[in-house]
Amino acid sequence: MKYAYLSAVLLTVISGMAQGAVSLSGTRLIFDGRYNEATIEVSNRSDAETLIQAWLDAPREDDQPIDGRAADLPFALTPHLVRLPANGKQTLRLLYEGIGLPPDRESMLHLYVLEIPRRSPAVQQLSIAIRQRINVFYRPAALTGDPADAAQTLIWQRAQSPGARLFVRNPTPYHVSLQDLRINGVEVADHRLLTPFSDASLTLPVLGTKGPGPEILSFNAMTDYGGQRDYCAPLQGRQPFNVPLRTPDSHSPIGKC
Repeated sequence: MKYAYLSAVLLTVISGMAQGAVSLSGTRLIFDGRYNEATIEVSNRSDAETLIQAWLDAPREDDQPIDGRAADLPFALTPHLVRLPANGKQTLRLLYEGIGLPPDRESMLHLYVLEIPRRSPAVQQLSIAIRQRINVFYRPAALTGDPADAAQTLIWQRAQSPGARLFVRNPTPYHVSLQDLRINGVEVADHRLLTPFSDASLTLPVLGTKGPGPEILSFNAMTDYGGQRDYCAPLQGRQPFNVPLRTPDSHSPIGKC
């Protein structure tokens, strides 16, 4: 049986440009350190058999393995190469060796799943291999605090020195994935992933004439299950502050701070 292996350029094609048949059961995977393994399901939604290849790698800025090879990580992934029958499913298992990662914070790695369709018998028919990637968070069993509270534990502060900057510190051992950061509805950043115990600096937008009310910082934070929770709070001058969950408001469809 023949499959179409394409060049590295085609392997990085965006899913939106080609309709893939393979889907994953989650947009992220939490590996709970209390257990020996974590699993995620891969489904083939098409009426044709397909081949999938899966591997783990360390996060990289250019999203490409060094020398074309995955990083040496203390994990095993099985199966890494499997045929999926038409409308079939396959469970991928991740196993941790038990040593090699910091015990006091989450570690992040990337799970890649490459869909390699069967070569089409049609003349001049192009087959495209589609690669998907999700974040895997290994969470040691001894971590304290609730990861669901991490976003509202972040410490925000406007720059003390001249300059339109906003600083944020993540004092927790968890990753916090922020989406759609805005000041008074004006975008500050589309996405920002804050690693454990890290600091970040954001450039504040030009807001024009300031209204009578306070400036409002708002953002969404990803949950363990891939959902989003909405947060907002007024900026506190130059004082550090936290941003709580947005509270319901019967008079407003988006709630209030």
